Amino acid sequence: MSKFKITPFLNPSGAKVWRLSGTLNGKRFRENYKTRNEAVAKRQSYEVKRLNETSEGQTVWTTLTHNQNRDAIAAVNLLKSHDMDCSLSFAVNYLLKNYRPPENEKSVSDASMEYLRKREQDLVRGFIQKRQLMAIRSEMNWIKLCLGDIPVSSLSPEDFREYLEKPKDAPRNRRKVPEVATAKTWNNRRGLVNTFCEYCVDQGYLQENPVAKVAQHKIKHQRGTAKTLSADQVQELMNFLETYTGPQYKREIYRNQPGFLVPFFALALFAGIRPDWKDGEMGKLKPKDVDLKTDVIRIEPGVSKTNEKRIIKIQPNLRLWLEHYPVGQYPILPKKNPDRILRALRNQFSLGHDVLRHTFISMTVGTFRSVGDASLQAGNSEAVIRKHYLDLKSPEEADQFWRIVPKGASLPKKMKKKEGRYILP
Repeated sequence: MSKFKITPFLNPSGAKVWRLSGTLNGKRFRENYKTRNEAVAKRQSYEVKRLNETSEGQTVWTTLTHNQNRDAIAAVNLLKSHDMDCSLSFAVNYLLKNYRPPENEKSVSDASMEYLRKREQDLVRGFIQKRQLMAIRSEMNWIKLCLGDIPVSSLSPEDFREYLEKPKDAPRNRRKVPEVATAKTWNNRRGLVNTFCEYCVDQGYLQENPVAKVAQHKIKHQRGTAKTLSADQVQELMNFLETYTGPQYKREIYRNQPGFLVPFFALALFAGIRPDWKDGEMGKLKPKDVDLKTDVIRIEPGVSKTNEKRIIKIQPNLRLWLEHYPVGQYPILPKKNPDRILRALRNQFSLGHDVLRHTFISMTVGTFRSVGDASLQAGNSEAVIRKHYLDLKSPEEADQFWRIVPKGASLPKKMKKKEGRYILP
């Protein structure tokens, strides 16, 4: 491991530079360079100087030039610093037998952009999701900024450890950047650069994947019981939505029709559709997928998060909501500013990202007592249902939940349960 560190640094003038820091001859130093290549070259120079100065001089006759002799001394010291009890000739022999230069030479900048274009094609082909591509694009832009001019073939595990240690500080980042990346962030970013390096190996830019030698942190998963809403909270929310016209802003005159958000929340609460509107199930769901003739909602593979088709049963109360607020007249997503509108409402009612879906699953299990049926409708495994949703709701509260209907509507007092569905008399 090098005694000298290279880190990105922002000058008081606002210019981004690369800072080389360390201790040489008992004196600590910090030097700034415009490019990382300059900093790496200087670090190598200091490394040789440090190693040479740790050796005691001896007068010997040699055929080596002065520079070759210094290089040989540095090589021997490198072996000593890594506790390698072998001769320099053995090390050179091993290098000649095992080292193979890369078939093609490419800078990190060019390779990362080439890899990004390939993943963009994967999105078009349906191999990855839009959210995955966004994460890949963010990481490739950052690696281009940090390591752009370096040849891919010269990247080492230590380069990637330094790269991952430094949290991303993008110019448009709204949140305060932590001083140290969390274990989860480290693992996520390591996974992205690991896949990039595997691509470089396939293309002949690397002989082996250096990220394979970068440790992955072990994380204790502490997720327990899923957070849900009570039947009374759902009733309060749906009553509010029937008259809600959107957040009020001083400079905005536009108002939505009352109940414009009812289909979104009814489908999330009473059908368990994943509520991500940007590139998730709710954003991809079409009105034709909601079939009131057969009382089912079809989640096609292109809509489903798991890329598997599933069928959701429309319960009598959901049918009433969709009849009072048909998706043909009340779009599933707001036409204008959906992100701002939904965020305001989530903040007002303290709604977590998946709490609506969690409520659906727990109420389904509470009413019909079938883990298998809840698993099929929700698109989760039975193991997940048992671990996080079983016995969260009593049958009485679950029955109250499935009787929540629009104002002026009602359901018969007695409804039979059959095969995971309420049957009207």
